Amino acid sequence: MSGWFELRKNSGGTWRVRLKAADAQTLLDSGLYPDRTAAEEAIALFRDNCVHQERYQRRMDSGGKSYFHLRAANKETISVSHLYDSEPTLELAIETIMRVGATQLVKEA
Repeated sequence: MSGWFELRKNSGGTWRVRLKAADAQTLLDSGLYPDRTAAEEAIALFRDNCVHQERYQRRMDSGGKSYFHLRAANKETISVSHLYDSEPTLELAIETIMRVGATQLVKEA
């Protein structure tokens, strides 16, 4: 499965990164970055860490929905997922992100 990172400049001048699957579905959406360089550094950090199963910290919110924090080797949170209806759906999302997130392809939107 191939995918790409979408790099987008917002109207306020900040930048956002999205990880997209081959079907253009958004797998992860980042926070805001002050400039393109910071957004590109975030992509590199994500690539380095998304392939390590142990860096996904699984959690459950108060409503019973599953989500994860992707953490760097130093335990810093890189990304927080959206909510999933079940643990199997969460695990499938993590597997997909591990495959797609190592892509070198970046498209500017």
